[in-house]
Amino acid sequence: MFLSHIHHKHVLPSVALSALAAAVLLSGCGQEDQTQQAHATPVDVAVVQTMEVPIVSHLTGRVSSTRVAEVRPQVSGIIQQRLFVEGSTVKQGEQLYQIDPALYQAQVSSAEANLKSAQANLYATKLRADRYRQLLSNKAVSKQDYDDAQAAYLQADAAVKAAEATLETANINLAYTKVYAPISGRISKSNVTEGALVNASQAEPLTTIQQLDPMYVDLGQTVEDHLALRQAIATGNFKTNGGKAPVDVYFSNGQKYQHQGLLEFSDVTVDETTGMVSLRAIVPNPEQTLLPGMFLRGDLHEGVIPNALVVHQSSVIREAGGLSYVYTIDENNLAQRTIIEIGTEYGEYYVVTKGLKVGDRVVSSNLQKIRSGAQVTEVKDAPAQEGGADAQVDAATGA
Repeated sequence: MFLSHIHHKHVLPSVALSALAAAVLLSGCGQEDQTQQAHATPVDVAVVQTMEVPIVSHLTGRVSSTRVAEVRPQVSGIIQQRLFVEGSTVKQGEQLYQIDPALYQAQVSSAEANLKSAQANLYATKLRADRYRQLLSNKAVSKQDYDDAQAAYLQADAAVKAAEATLETANINLAYTKVYAPISGRISKSNVTEGALVNASQAEPLTTIQQLDPMYVDLGQTVEDHLALRQAIATGNFKTNGGKAPVDVYFSNGQKYQHQGLLEFSDVTVDETTGMVSLRAIVPNPEQTLLPGMFLRGDLHEGVIPNALVVHQSSVIREAGGLSYVYTIDENNLAQRTIIEIGTEYGEYYVVTKGLKVGDRVVSSNLQKIRSGAQVTEVKDAPAQEGGADAQVDAATGA
């Protein structure tokens, strides 16, 4: 009995201590989990997805007229009248100047007289040639006399044709004393006034007419972008729109022009002075808002990237050195710093060319509060925070 009493006296406290130790251990693990959950950073999570992303090239350029005509005199003389208002719109065929026609009218009269004289001579020689033909058949004249009469007739006929050509030239020169608009468009200032002497070989035009509807917008694209686009098309990573690519035009103050243009052509040479490839868009200009020489920005819609991998811009941290990265979340809800490569920009998204895959979970808020390996917890249906933008600013400024 004594031994039995002693045995139970020592065994019962040992069992109680073991149970107490286990309870304490379990309690400690639960507290640690609660502590980790309490210290986990709440974040918004965006899932990486794919979409069809349009490719828009932001280019700059200048406006030029689709048609430009320098009005020049084709005959010499004194300007008698200017028949247009400077800066107005003129129509093709509208008379612009009147050159003194007196000299050219006299030349027409002289040419008409010469033509009548040549025609009279032709009539006489024709009669003689016909008469000699009959006399020759009766052997009343010699063959030589007949040949001379026939030659005189042919010379008279040629003289009539020359006189007709001279008269036609004189009439053309007389018509050139009226200077007409070769195209429709906006006419510039006149470089001559009434009483000025002009000549057909002068270097300076009388005035200039520019067609303002439609207009050309000449844009410049870097060689690198141009080659990258061609390579993307060749590899099938990029699909063109088919046909002519649309162009949205913006003024220098950022205001969008109301009419959309179309890409007319892409040059096959590179400008040696700028290193750019020239692109030309044709843009409607019915209100004549666009003027030659105006500086514009053109957004060229070149095509689309099918199944492009995109991530929201608020999830990306871009450093001043060009490095870009995001925080992805693994199966243990730990944030991991993931370096990515960014292609183009589309709305609120970046196209990711390397570093992510479809389905990756990316942190999109509270970026300034987490580091690689930090515990995070996803906030369900919570409003987006501004941490992403703040982190991008800090990274860009080196803060």
